[in-house]
Amino acid sequence: MENVTRRTFVDRALKSSVLALTFIVPTGTVLLTPGEARATSVPLRKLAAALAHDLEKLSETIVPGATAAGLTHFLDHQLAGDPNDALLIARYFQVALPYSDFYGAGIKTANAMAQKAAGKPLAALSDPEMVALVKSMSTPGAAIDGFPIFLFYMCLRSDAVDVVYGTPEGFKKLNIPYMQHIMPPEGWNG
Repeated sequence: MENVTRRTFVDRALKSSVLALTFIVPTGTVLLTPGEARATSVPLRKLAAALAHDLEKLSETIVPGATAAGLTHFLDHQLAGDPNDALLIARYFQVALPYSDFYGAGIKTANAMAQKAAGKPLAALSDPEMVALVKSMSTPGAAIDGFPIFLFYMCLRSDAVDVVYGTPEGFKKLNIPYMQHIMPPEGWNG
C-alpha cells in the first residue's frame, strides 16, 4: 500500500467489495473488518492486553460503539504495520514515531490522571468518573508532565469516529444521508 492516505484508502474501499484489513490468525492471513477481528478474538500483535483494555474503556467513553466496531484491533493493526502507511490520525497530526509509544504514553498519562482524581486506575473508574477524566483530557492544549494529553484525546477520538461512523452504516446511525459519489457495494463494512 504505497503512498496511501486515509482518503485514498476509503476511496479504494468504496470501489472494492469489502472494507477489510489483513489480520494474522493461526490458520493464516484473513481479510476482516476491525469489528469482525474483535468478534472472532483475533490475537493482538502489538498492544499488550492491559493497554488494549484501557484503550477500549477510554475510547468507549469518548465514542460509544468503538469497542464493538473494533477500534483496538484497528489500532493494533496500524501500529504493527509500516508507520508510513498508517491510517491513524496521529500521522496527520505529525506525532513522533513510533506511534505505539504515543498511544502507550497516552494511556499511562490517563491512568496517572485517574489515580490523581479518583485514587484508582482508569480500568476501575465508574462511568461518571470516566466522563470526568475524558472532560479533563479534552481541554484544548492540556498537557500532563509534558505529555500532550489533549493531542492523545484528539487522536483516539478521531480514530474511534472513523471506525464507528466512517461507513454508510455509520452515517445511518447518525441519521445523515450518505452522499457518496459512487455507492459502495452491498454489505460494505456493515
